[in-house]
Parts: sequence; C-alpha cells; structure tokens
Amino acid sequence: MDTTLMNNDNQQLIQMSALSSEKYSKENHNDRIYEINNSKDNESKISQQTYFKRLFSWPIQLLRSLHKPCFSDRSLRQIFLLLITFIGVTSFTIALIVGSSTVQFKQQCPLYASFKFETLSTTISNWTIKIVPASEKFSSQSTCDFCTFFNVCTFIYCIMTGFFFVLFNGDQSVVATNDRYLIIPWFTMSVILGVLALINASVLTNGFSKFCTTITTNNRHITSCTQLNQIHFEQYPNVSLFFLYMLVAIIESWFQLAFFIGVITILTIRLSSLFE
Repeated sequence: MDTTLMNNDNQQLIQMSALSSEKYSKENHNDRIYEINNSKDNESKISQQTYFKRLFSWPIQLLRSLHKPCFSDRSLRQIFLLLITFIGVTSFTIALIVGSSTVQFKQQCPLYASFKFETLSTTISNWTIKIVPASEKFSSQSTCDFCTFFNVCTFIYCIMTGFFFVLFNGDQSVVATNDRYLIIPWFTMSVILGVLALINASVLTNGFSKFCTTITTNNRHITSCTQLNQIHFEQYPNVSLFFLYMLVAIIESWFQLAFFIGVITILTIRLSSLFE
C-alpha cells in the first residue's frame, strides 16, 4: 500500500516538473519573441530617423554640390550685376510699351480684346477700320496694370540691387563687395519676381495673340498680325506701330524670365558657400 502511494507521488512530481519545464520553455520562447519584436521596432525607428535626416539634409547637400570652384566669387558677382542690368532695361521697356498702349487706346487694355469692325477705306498697304461699339470688349484694366506695375517694381528692385552693390563696396570695385548677408534676401525676391515674370510673359503673349486673332478673323484681306502696323483705328487715332511695339515687349518679357533664371542660378551657387 505504501509502495503504491509512493509511486503515485513520484508520478505526480514527474508530471509537475514536466509541466513546469514546459511552462518555463514557453515563457522563455515568448521572451525571445518579445525581444526580437523590440529589436525590430528599434531598427524601424532608427531607419525612420535616418530617412528623415536624409530627407531634410538633401537640400543642403544639393547646394554644396552646386558650388563650382571654376567660378570665382568675383566672376559670379559680375555676371549677377550684368543680368540685373539686363532685367532693369527690359522691365523699363516693357512698362513703357504697355503703359503707352493703354493710353493710346484711351485708358483701355488692348490685351485679350475682342471686337468686330468695318473697313472704311483700303489702299494697297493700309486699312482704316471702325470698331462696332456694341461688339467692343476690352479686358479689365487690371490686366495691363499688372504688366505695367510689375515691371515698374522690378525696375526699382534692380536699382536698389545696384545701390547695395555700391553701398557694400569694399575696395573701390563695384563687383568686389561684402554682400554675403544679402544673398538670402536677393534669392527670395528673385524667386518671387521670377514667378511673376513668367505670369507677365504669358499674359502679354496670350493677350496680344487674342487681339491679333480678333483682327485676322474679321477681314479676309488681313491675314497676318504683321499687318497691324498698317491698320488705322478711327476711334483711336493715336495707335501706331502696335504690332512692332507689342512684339518687342513680348520678346523682352521672355528674355526677362531667362535673366531671372540666370540670377536665381547664380544666387543658388553663391548660397551654397554659406553652408560650407
């Protein structure tokens, strides 16, 4: 009887030890899984931090890579000053042409204008036309005001830039100046004015194209925009060489945009030196 009880107790102890060892192995396995998961989470967090660091550091790396040792700081300033001069000249010319065209059309903006007209007299190379008042639709005055005042502001910006070149003159040479602290303001202003220059060129091009289409579609004898120079408007006798002047303004507006791109490129290269 005692022997049977002892055997039963030994069997229960063996079973309990087996169960405890199995439980311990399961707990140990769970701990390992938890540690693995933690290590994976840590690795993912580190990789995310590395990704964000790379994301925010790539602009600085890009600026550094743009720095070209073959261009001296003096030569970059010379090119910058030359481009600013070209921008000032084109801005003044465009503002003058658009403003004078508005005056010639009696304070009405000819861009995007649409109308019908009657031909009063015709010679071999000249036409006198009368616009039908009921069909006359000029664009909003704000369209020409934008082109005029944008170029006036750009012209003032160019004058102020030249003034600061002289103001920061350190060794009696206009282009050898201590202007490092002006690079960021110049860069910001150039980007803003560059975007507006694109809008200005697009408005002038599309607006004049609309005006030209109005003329060529209302008379079978007028087949080209170049013939606008030979058209005499009865209601607007002061209008002359309209095509030539607007063509100059449009070409200069796109050159102005190209000059702004050059200025932004030079300022970007010079800006890279600030991060070295």
